[in-house]
Amino acid sequence: MYRALMFCFCLLFANVAHTAIYYWVDHQDNTHYGQRPPKDKSLTAKKVFIKSSGIIDSEKVLTPIQDSANAIATSNAERKAANDEALRQANDERRLQEQCDATQKSLEKLDYGGNRLYKDADGNYSRLSYEEKTKQRQKLEAFLQDNCY
Repeated sequence: MYRALMFCFCLLFANVAHTAIYYWVDHQDNTHYGQRPPKDKSLTAKKVFIKSSGIIDSEKVLTPIQDSANAIATSNAERKAANDEALRQANDERRLQEQCDATQKSLEKLDYGGNRLYKDADGNYSRLSYEEKTKQRQKLEAFLQDNCY
């Protein structure tokens, strides 16, 4: 009785170990895997063969893994460099917009008129003559024309 039970047990596992695996692509270009071919006969199923060897050569496995790791590291470095460049450009554009806004405000203050005190870049206040206002206005308009419009 024990021998018959062991024989049936071995047959059961032998059948499971040799189960075929099929793959096929359906009409919507989706890939499917299964133990039986598809019922739709218009689809062609291909049998997948799995080779198993008890001994794995670690040198053969390590080289492709290292190559893959190097490729991933290179890709990550390129992505980081592109992201850093995009961030730098965004910061430059933000700074330029802030300078344009400040220049526009300075131009509006010059156009306000009257004999007012004006603050220079160093924080000092002075009164500008008509010629100095004209030069300052031209300078500010040139900056706006070159960088902001």
